Amino acid sequence: MSKMMSVLLALVLLSWCVVAQDKPDVEKDKAAVKQAAHDYAEGYYEGSAERMERALHPLLVKRGLVPSSQPGSTFLVQMNSVMLVEVTRSGRGKLAPEERGISYELLDLTENTASAKIFTARFNDFLHLAKQNGQWRIVNVLWRPPAQQPSGDAQQETDAIKKVMTVLRDGTLAKDAEAVQRVLHPEIARRAFVQYGPGGNMVVQEANGEVLLEVVRSGRAAQQLGQIEPEVTVLEVYEDIGSVKITTPRSVDYVHLAKQDGQWRVVNGLLAMQAAPSQPSK
Repeated sequence: MSKMMSVLLALVLLSWCVVAQDKPDVEKDKAAVKQAAHDYAEGYYEGSAERMERALHPLLVKRGLVPSSQPGSTFLVQMNSVMLVEVTRSGRGKLAPEERGISYELLDLTENTASAKIFTARFNDFLHLAKQNGQWRIVNVLWRPPAQQPSGDAQQETDAIKKVMTVLRDGTLAKDAEAVQRVLHPEIARRAFVQYGPGGNMVVQEANGEVLLEVVRSGRAAQQLGQIEPEVTVLEVYEDIGSVKITTPRSVDYVHLAKQDGQWRVVNGLLAMQAAPSQPSK
């Protein structure tokens, strides 16, 4: 294995290193996550670039699952933080308060990461957030337009997502990169929120699909997972997008999935170490 690949694998696996953190103020964190989500949604509809910028991490990846020109098909669109701030500034998304239909829910919360949803009149969004320097900001988004009428069986889709998670686990343990590749979207954004040693800053570490597959192929991922049986919780499914939590004694991994052409695949991920049990969202 080349020196460069060894470095990449070490970076991907660095998030397994536990770093002690101060005890979090859960209620304060819940309020801050909610505020970030509302700054994101309300800021867009107000045309407030300031609120939008405050809500977004500079490394934001926002994906949307939208209808294609082919009946029954969808494709993935993407925006970054700069684009979203400037679109907001342009005012083209402005909408009167009584027309926004904003509904927010915290799906799950850990010490430094969170999973939430914010549904509105025009966009239904699943969010991943991270707390950096005391500020909660949005790192990953997966959204789709509101459905005119429900078109799927939520329990059936939940079961299908769990099967995808099983393929991901089994493929990792078997060092079967081909199996894992089938359940990863080609444009997957895999993030880990890590601290580089005691006293270091928390940073968002990125890895693309090729790096993830090499980690699986090398057996390093299987070695780290060992005999641990991850606990998979489907936090919510809405039509063809889903939000999942994967828990081990050492980590919490939030995942967004999208269903295209009948196949659920992982689109976004945000992993963080779990120095203490994650906090309930209610």
